[in-house]
Amino acid sequence: MIMASCVLGMMYHISDKFEEYLKVELKKREIPIPSKHFGLFMILVNYNNKLEFKEIAEIWRKSKSTLCDIIAKYVESGLLEKEVCSLDKRNVYIKLTGEGLRYAEDIEEISMNYLEKATKSLTEEQRESLKEILFSMKENI
Repeated sequence: MIMASCVLGMMYHISDKFEEYLKVELKKREIPIPSKHFGLFMILVNYNNKLEFKEIAEIWRKSKSTLCDIIAKYVESGLLEKEVCSLDKRNVYIKLTGEGLRYAEDIEEISMNYLEKATKSLTEEQRESLKEILFSMKENI
């Protein structure tokens, strides 16, 4: 049986190396989004560029007050916009602007490049199995 610390250590190492790679690529491409906020842009891209505020908080696992501050920063810089629901004013949607979408697409490309680098020695079948395993693990926690 594989020791838990070994598996979790590998997962941490992969995540840490991705963080380093992402920081370098963001700087190289002059993307004004710190690596710690890239998840927000990936969430919006994966949900058709528009999502309700409370759903973002749940998916990204951020408190609403923290998320409010982060979103305000990007609304002010023109990367995101807020849209109040006309039927229920309590519902606020967050969406990417054109510029925000361009940066999000760049971040997606950076992520894909890293994933290809990390899995280059795997067969397509192994990559698919890895993806299924990771999704299963995520559902378990």
